[in-house]
Amino acid sequence: LREALRARRNWTRTWKAGSPDERPCVLIHVASYGEFEGVRPLIERLVERRIRVAVSFGSPSARRAVEETPGLWAYGYSPLDYLHQQLRLLGNLGPALVLIAKHDFWPNMIRAGAMLSIPAALINANFHSATKRRLPLVRAFHRSFMKYIGYVWTVSEDDARRVEPLLSARTKLAAVGDTRFDRVRRRADEGAARFKGLRKALEPGRAIVAGSSWPPGEKIVWEAYRRLKHRWGDLRLVVAPHEPSAEALQRNRAAARTLGMTIRLLSEWQGGAIGEDVLLVDRVGVLAGLYAVGWAAYVGGGFGHGVHSVIEPAAHGVPVAFGPKHRVSHEAGLLIGAGGGFVVRTAEDLERLWGGWLEDPERRRRAADAAAEVVSANEGAADRLMELLTPLLEG
Repeated sequence: LREALRARRNWTRTWKAGSPDERPCVLIHVASYGEFEGVRPLIERLVERRIRVAVSFGSPSARRAVEETPGLWAYGYSPLDYLHQQLRLLGNLGPALVLIAKHDFWPNMIRAGAMLSIPAALINANFHSATKRRLPLVRAFHRSFMKYIGYVWTVSEDDARRVEPLLSARTKLAAVGDTRFDRVRRRADEGAARFKGLRKALEPGRAIVAGSSWPPGEKIVWEAYRRLKHRWGDLRLVVAPHEPSAEALQRNRAAARTLGMTIRLLSEWQGGAIGEDVLLVDRVGVLAGLYAVGWAAYVGGGFGHGVHSVIEPAAHGVPVAFGPKHRVSHEAGLLIGAGGGFVVRTAEDLERLWGGWLEDPERRRRAADAAAEVVSANEGAADRLMELLTPLLEG
């Protein structure tokens, strides 16, 4: 948080930009790494059309990924939401359009665009059923500046209905879908190739991948794994903490020792068979591909502020379990409805779920197929967005 605040106060020093030219510019704002990953399919299409793409972000988690993305014309931290700062950023970049991913929109960011006659659009927009934005006072506050948003393109019809009371009659509203589905499909294909050797190294066992894990979820995963391991000795566990800090690695090493399990760090694997019970992931940026080795997945966050990306394992055809706090995740709801996602609250829930699949592989196969179908059925949002953006950029 300190790093983000410091960088946003000194945002002018963080920006890198190429030379301006006659091509139209689009500014895309993201909050953090996850939102940036989601919009990358759209960025690729804009770059292919020779549009100058600038990216602003609010969290240090996005910085490295943004810096390493080819084709960007400009990028840097978003300023703190003071009107004069937002006006300065837009004045420097001169975008024809501002796209804001999901719901990280700020009052003066929107007002500055309106003052400079720069249209703003929300993309991949989601407004879950428990959103506080619909409360009377909060709604009045949001209507005061959301009336300046020209376009809102939501991930679903339900989200469109929920956001409509916050918008002006002039705002064009449509359910377009979520470009994250396009992104996870590609990353799944890349991951299957990248981790082919690791998958073979874990065979003939079946691997449970606990991704983006936090302590409450790790506790039930470890206990369920202990119980199942006694009955199915070839079962493996891959643990990828959400933040693979020294504390998180030590925490999971201690859990393995307590249960009498052998454990190896991913960074220690140099090829060849893995004989240990548990593989502990000690690096970032690999999880989306790593689900390729999975027979089943657990995704963390569902016992905290909200579940992390459940469609990453689904894109690999891996059925996924997660904790009860999933209302902010549109994709979790889709997976539950399709039979590819499962809410768990206790180690007993996980033991029952995974044990059932071990006893009846056909049940697991149906869940896996349902998870994969959710991703396949929701691809194509990036192309639909380009159809909507093209006349705005050519006009």
